[in-house]
Amino acid sequence: MEVLVDEIYEETKQNYPSCKCANYDNDVKSIALNNLPPVYFLSTVSEGEKKAFLLDRQRRITVLAALTQAKGLLCTKCTNDKKMRETI
Repeated sequence: MEVLVDEIYEETKQNYPSCKCANYDNDVKSIALNNLPPVYFLSTVSEGEKKAFLLDRQRRITVLAALTQAKGLLCTKCTNDKKMRETI
């Protein structure tokens, strides 16, 4: 799940304004991961099954929703003057 969160966060972070706080990126990913179920693969699982996990559309939507919630939460708690837009 960590790989998927990192991948989606990197894909979407330039599309949305973000806070300028020091650990903002790591905090967003940490909050999102804490709200998502953990997923582990056995060593016998093929690369194709791992790739299918990363490409599953519903799972990607769920991760995107968790990242959006995490950004919204951090934005409301932020004390920095250069906050994200207020509409998130």
